[in-house]
Amino acid sequence: IHLEDLASIVGLSPFHFSRKFKIEFGLTPHAYVIQRKIERAKAMLLMKNTPLKVIAADCGFSDQSHLNRTFRKALGVTPAEFRRCA
Repeated sequence: IHLEDLASIVGLSPFHFSRKFKIEFGLTPHAYVIQRKIERAKAMLLMKNTPLKVIAADCGFSDQSHLNRTFRKALGVTPAEFRRCA
């Protein structure tokens, strides 16, 4: 999803779209998308049999390493640690 595409759909410049989006949702468009990906990954991690590489692909991460880095940055634990504690 490109910021320019979203902005053009609603008839705003990318700058104004980002500003209004952050006011409405409290996050930048990019941060919102990352948050949604992490939430989906968390839900999938509760299904104990799903491999991490499948979760990464299904949630839109480029690979399992990208999922691990992003998940740890957001939650302070790796997906595997989250799964063990769930």
